[in-house]
Amino acid sequence: MDPRLLEAIRKNDAPSFLSLVEEDEGNLQQKTADSLNTALHLASKFVHLEMVAEIVKLCPDMVAAENKNLETPFHEACRGGNVKVLTLLLEVNPSAASKLNSNGKSCFFVACSHGHLDAVNLLLNQPGLVSLGEAGTDQTCIHVAASKGHTDVVRELLNACLELAQVTDENGNSPLHYACNEGHRDIAWMLLRRDANLALQYNNNGYTPLHLAVKNGKVSVLEDVVLSVAASLHYLTREEETIFHLAVRYGQYDGLRLLVHVSIGTNLLHCQDRYGSTALHLAVTGGRHKIAEYLINKTKLEINTRNSEGLTALDILDQAKDSEENRHLEATFVKAGGKRSLQFLSRSLEVSGAKTRFPITSKDSLLHSYMENELDSSIEMVSLTTSPPGVSKSTLSRISSLHHQAAERYDNETYKPESFSPTNFQQHRHLSKRHRKNLEKLYNNRRIKQHEMYTEALQNARNTIILVSILIATVTFSAGISPPGGVYQDGPMKGKSMAGKTTAFKVFSVSNDIALFISLSIVIVLVSIIPFQRKPQMRLLVIAHKVMWIAVAFMAVGYVAAKWVIMPHGHGAQWLSVVLLAVGGGSLGTIFIGLGVMLFEHWLRKLKWRKRRKERDGDHEKDSQNSDVESSYLQGYHSY
Repeated sequence: MDPRLLEAIRKNDAPSFLSLVEEDEGNLQQKTADSLNTALHLASKFVHLEMVAEIVKLCPDMVAAENKNLETPFHEACRGGNVKVLTLLLEVNPSAASKLNSNGKSCFFVACSHGHLDAVNLLLNQPGLVSLGEAGTDQTCIHVAASKGHTDVVRELLNACLELAQVTDENGNSPLHYACNEGHRDIAWMLLRRDANLALQYNNNGYTPLHLAVKNGKVSVLEDVVLSVAASLHYLTREEETIFHLAVRYGQYDGLRLLVHVSIGTNLLHCQDRYGSTALHLAVTGGRHKIAEYLINKTKLEINTRNSEGLTALDILDQAKDSEENRHLEATFVKAGGKRSLQFLSRSLEVSGAKTRFPITSKDSLLHSYMENELDSSIEMVSLTTSPPGVSKSTLSRISSLHHQAAERYDNETYKPESFSPTNFQQHRHLSKRHRKNLEKLYNNRRIKQHEMYTEALQNARNTIILVSILIATVTFSAGISPPGGVYQDGPMKGKSMAGKTTAFKVFSVSNDIALFISLSIVIVLVSIIPFQRKPQMRLLVIAHKVMWIAVAFMAVGYVAAKWVIMPHGHGAQWLSVVLLAVGGGSLGTIFIGLGVMLFEHWLRKLKWRKRRKERDGDHEKDSQNSDVESSYLQGYHSY
């Protein structure tokens, strides 16, 4: 296009434009190089009414001209929302307004998309121009208007054709789906007033409008939908997930709180999806710590429910990466009575009175005794009787069938104590194979994580002892070459300690030297011996640690003796010595006594643990376990 012609259109300079056309009539037929827009496209886009009038007067056929995207000037006029330009174009050629662009959209769709209510009304009033009641592209105009929150446009479309509320797009979404997905409360309320059943429709992905509102955290819309159509709460997704599952999966904390409030009196919070997971399982899996704590502390959700793999929410937390948030959540679980699957099922066996035992020779006694004995049969019985009822017909029928099977097997004495025989175990062992595999993996992962943490703790303790020993050696060395009281500066005693003949100095000298050489010995031993097994490493650290206590004690004695040398001993100053001995000896002595008591208690716990282990396992030889960790697991620490 001639730059002069383009500039005249942009500036709405009609005289210059007309002179260029008179100069060469071919200028009017020129198009832009990139988008192939005609002069009328540009004039409509810039909303220059006078320029549009001149162009349609000179060339009326240009009203139906198409650019690169197959858009007519009508599309540009509707995009800008200028009713006067649109009216002028309709007077010249109204049929051109029905043309579709390369995306199959009419100018009416463009007006709805941009929320230009006046342009929408103008096109709706054109007889035969917009076919809302027929299957066509204009039916999806209400979807784009609902998605973008153009409330007035949606209202006018519904007034023109009420059936538009029920129209779905190629993905099965109704206008209510779009309104709920974007959180447009007024539009959602308007649609629900016209047809409440819209809240119960699924799209092609298996989601209702309420599901989309929950996924995207649109709390206000969610509340309106629930209040309007309470039945929508009970509609499940394809994965048999409830609205609580969706709220947790997508981290919608505020939405979850609202749902808990409005669903009081229902069992929705206790429902499990097709994998047996509750909302709490998903919260732990997804790292939604705030949501998990809310479910544990503020709801009546059963926190020990197991999924289809036999895992509780606490089991899943054990598999997660160690972090401060996970440790805090674990403490919350334990405080609320949370249990791991092994612990939970073992307790169930004790209650049922099943005490049958068989010889166990594998190294993981607790896990394998569970796997090889009566627990194989009990797993299936418990899993069949603890699933809460669902709400959909398919879920009800499936769970009813499972309960029927469980009742039938109980009637046949499958689960009675007297039927716990090796033959029965062989028959039912295959039913819980997946449970055994998952629990074995969980147990092994837990032990590996525990072993790694303990190994790291021992290495840190080793490094700390070395560091403290070097610090003691540095302090005592400095004190040894700079004795308290100073040295003679001249005479035959030059360089000798001025207090060398006193008893206090002799005590200082001996204590300081002992502390120095003990600490040096500790450093030499720890950097020279590299244990690669736990027991030798622990034995080495215990010895080094106790020797370090001795070095610290002698360093403290040397400090007190040095203070005694330099303090005045005249009348009125004797109380300083008493205070020094009381504070120094009292604080350090209290620490040593306290640590000694802790060490003794730990030693007693280890003895009790070993005794219980021996009573449980009998005379069967087993691989050595870490008695320090196992006996102090609940405390989370032990002294050495």
